[in-house]
Amino acid sequence: MQNPKILAVTGATGAQGGGVVNVMKKVPGWKVRAITRNTTSDAAQNLAAEGIEVVQASFDDETSLAKAFEGAHAVYAVTNFWEHYFRGKTLRESGTIEEAQGMTIARAAADTPTLEHFIWSTEPSAAKVTNGQIVTPHLDHKANNMAYVPAMKPVLHPGNGQWIQVLPTKPDAKILLSGDMAVNPGIWVRQVLANGSKTFGKYANVALEKWSFQQMVEVWGEVLGRNAVFMRGEMGTEMAQQFKFGEICDPWKETEEFLSSAALGIDEKEVVGFRGTIESLKHLF
Repeated sequence: MQNPKILAVTGATGAQGGGVVNVMKKVPGWKVRAITRNTTSDAAQNLAAEGIEVVQASFDDETSLAKAFEGAHAVYAVTNFWEHYFRGKTLRESGTIEEAQGMTIARAAADTPTLEHFIWSTEPSAAKVTNGQIVTPHLDHKANNMAYVPAMKPVLHPGNGQWIQVLPTKPDAKILLSGDMAVNPGIWVRQVLANGSKTFGKYANVALEKWSFQQMVEVWGEVLGRNAVFMRGEMGTEMAQQFKFGEICDPWKETEEFLSSAALGIDEKEVVGFRGTIESLKHLF
């Protein structure tokens, strides 16, 4: 007999989440996992008494959500604007908190390899529908998440085994790289201090290499043994502008205000470049 699929339900002790639990606990082929902040509450204990798996997680703690979603095939996600408002937050503050929590849920879900279905409880944006004539925070903030949630889903090419990097820039556009930021900054700080007054009022350029996005993807695939490809796509305006900035100019063009790594006496063999950085992170992929 095939094991049932797991549906992780956030807000399982509330009205919406509880309603989902009540229906899905009766559906053959599915096992409900109730997610709540307080597993000792009466509502949570009642669910546990029915034989439903009850798991603790907080919308403010991505790690706890990721753990709660482990092995899940589907996630039902709902956030609660009014909870924050009734605790004394302003409408804007309540919406900001709700948006942040929604993104935390979405990131945790996106990192769940078994996930097949993400069901998001949302609202239409009054501001968007009326071109800004009607602003309704408890609708608008919830709807704002939908501008980002779809971008978190993995890009899948069935059957071809490709790992795709999607960024809003050309594959041959080049940017400056500073290598392993868990290693290199310490080397620069050491040398800045060692050079004393010579470094006063100066910039120390930590950029080691200038690579194209295509080069980076190729090296990533080479190091990890993956069939990696670059694809130009859409992303937030801010990131696109950053990449465009790096593409058309050298943002850290060295002038007399700058001290190069050579001027600081840094040995190139000591620092870790892009390839070395990916090598050190292999265990994460």
